Amino acid sequence: MTETEVSRTLAIAWGLAAAPQRGPKRELSLERIVDAAIEIADAEGLAAVTMQRVAKSFDFSTMALYRYVSTKDDLYQLMLDAAMSAELGPLDAVTWRDGCRALLQDLVLGYRTHPWALDIPLTPDIHMMPGQIRVADIGLGAMRAMPVDEHTKLAILILISSIARGHAAVEREVLAGAVMTDATRALIEEAVTASDFPNAAAFVRSGSYFGDHPNRVEQTGEKDIEAILGFTTEVMLAGLADMLEHAPTPETPPVTAAPPTPPEALVAAEASLAAHVELRKATQQRLRELEREESALVKARDRAKELAKAHAKLAQR
Repeated sequence: MTETEVSRTLAIAWGLAAAPQRGPKRELSLERIVDAAIEIADAEGLAAVTMQRVAKSFDFSTMALYRYVSTKDDLYQLMLDAAMSAELGPLDAVTWRDGCRALLQDLVLGYRTHPWALDIPLTPDIHMMPGQIRVADIGLGAMRAMPVDEHTKLAILILISSIARGHAAVEREVLAGAVMTDATRALIEEAVTASDFPNAAAFVRSGSYFGDHPNRVEQTGEKDIEAILGFTTEVMLAGLADMLEHAPTPETPPVTAAPPTPPEALVAAEASLAAHVELRKATQQRLRELEREESALVKARDRAKELAKAHAKLAQR
């Protein structure tokens, strides 16, 4: 690929690759293919996702998929981009701390919801795909008030993403469902001697290495995992706060977003209107559900009142 070319994966992700002129256009689209692949991976793992399997879910031939996605690796990258950005919500954060904390938690949630995403190697292209640009956009919005330059903000985004992926990997492969048998513990306590492991031996002997705590009663693995994530998050935020406190004042103020062009403003206005309409419809639907529930509760209350009156009359006899 030359410097003037765009990779096939990015072209597909951004809709720049030409749509097939022939084939099952109505039934198939890139979005539907990626969604179907994600559904398979969520249910059975990444190994179950093959071009043949995805095509079968639409009752089409494998060649029909190749008109939209060139290779399975391209499909994997598209799945990763779509799955990880799908769990992100708008950050209504007041401070950069709240915003960075929420972004980290949302990314970890993405890996928890789609653990197979950890099995897909990261490539340079993944950071240029639409979903990851959305991650960056949300993160930059959270850091809008941070008095640092754009290079530092990019580094913070990389830090948050790295912590999220690293924690998710440890959570999936080490913490989740981990069982420490008595025999395993006895083995470690015997094998870890002060002569071979001068620093870790006392740690093992005290039980701290196994997660023992003097005030610990009964704590589930899930609580342990959340405690570790919370600790990691707060350490990260404390480190960033210390960096900001001691960072030199930038010579120029941080770059602010350029005002949108009229076409961009129109797109944003239409998106805001569509989101508001969807919210209104959902609210109206919920209101109708609440009204039905209220009506049922009123009937139940009236019936209970009648039974109470009848019971009182019987008691007076």
